[in-house]
Amino acid sequence: MLAAAASAANAYVIDFTKASTGHSGSLFQGAVTWHLSSSGILNNSQSFDGSPTPTGTGLSFETDGYGVGRNDDEISTWPNRYEWIDITFSAPVLIDAIYFLDLFRSADGSSLEVGKASINGGNPLITLAATDTAGTGTSGFVGATFGPVYASVIRFTVLASNDGYGVADGALAGIGIAPVPVPAAGVMLLGGLAGLAALRRRRKSA
Repeated sequence: MLAAAASAANAYVIDFTKASTGHSGSLFQGAVTWHLSSSGILNNSQSFDGSPTPTGTGLSFETDGYGVGRNDDEISTWPNRYEWIDITFSAPVLIDAIYFLDLFRSADGSSLEVGKASINGGNPLITLAATDTAGTGTSGFVGATFGPVYASVIRFTVLASNDGYGVADGALAGIGIAPVPVPAAGVMLLGGLAGLAALRRRRKSA
């Protein structure tokens, strides 16, 4: 495995709580594009309604995140079917954070909602279990950062466990994208090319 050196590219947060984010976009000055698809109609029309507003994530919390359904802003799971949202990148990117909203636990703590992210055709990436209690006016926000993982496609679902209200559901709030590393071999190649160019200049001046 090649060692990697970090590039100077800035990290990104794809903010699905920002009303203007839409269903597609680009990263790294347009070098990589992304788009959303889902099992139904994508919806992020619900205003953020939790308290307190989470901090330190890079998310705007204008809306309550993305869900599936004309009148529903959540990814829901029923006994016989489940909803999903996919994000597909035009080239692999390094994922280093996942954020959900509207994940809750029951008042007695006996059951809770769990958001799940899988990558590249079903490989588990992370599950995020609710910490907020349903019916308390909180946001149901759960997020995690982790060592960067390459992904071309991420699928977001919610497991069948519930908080005691309706069906199991939650909303996609955001994704953290790490700086893209430059392989050490590539750095050495660039250095070698620079040295060759310098040698040619010296020969011409001789």
